[in-house]
Amino acid sequence: MASKSVYYWILICLIDPWILAPMLGYAWSRFRTGYQEPPWIRPFLWTQVFDLVQGSVFIALALLHQNNQWLRHLTQPLVFLGFLWTLFRLGPGSRNRRALYGVCLAAGLAAAVIGFELDGVKWRNSVFTSTMSLVYLGLVTWELKTLTQSEEENHLAGLPAFWLLAALLVYSSGTLIFNASSNYFLRTLPPHLLPIPWVVAGFIHVIHEVMLAKVFLCPKPTSS
Repeated sequence: MASKSVYYWILICLIDPWILAPMLGYAWSRFRTGYQEPPWIRPFLWTQVFDLVQGSVFIALALLHQNNQWLRHLTQPLVFLGFLWTLFRLGPGSRNRRALYGVCLAAGLAAAVIGFELDGVKWRNSVFTSTMSLVYLGLVTWELKTLTQSEEENHLAGLPAFWLLAALLVYSSGTLIFNASSNYFLRTLPPHLLPIPWVVAGFIHVIHEVMLAKVFLCPKPTSS
């Protein structure tokens, strides 16, 4: 019982507060100025605002010991849409690019509906979250290849696009197995072991959130 309390303390006190990191990064960039503002930063910002709000409500419901998976069934596809639109804005809107992102959007929305039918509001939408991770993996790999071909390698770490893509790569690769098997954990693990996979996935989310904050904190290049 004590170990379960420790796990929940780690989740609530050490992991959950990191959902604030991207917006704190944005606030700091407004306070100090001098940071890059690529054209796609506005849809990225609003995606982060929405993600923070839905994440805060999700945590509040958990603290009240109420089922919160119904909320994620509704809000995660919207966060997915926001990230897709942000990624699409990274490059020129060619016909092939529009077709690729249209297919990814259709796959994600179809998975959201199928997952809702299979899992209902009580369980995590593992079909959608797994599909979302696979879509991110494919798109990020493609976008990183394009980015490395157009930019010098030693300049990549100074680009907001690099940190956005790196954050999604960490998230999608690090949580893919968890997303696919989370409902299995919920159904089979005894209560004292149930928090363990959430703690492991939580630390991946921490890295993800820190990288998203860095998107706002890339200084403008100095002229030589």
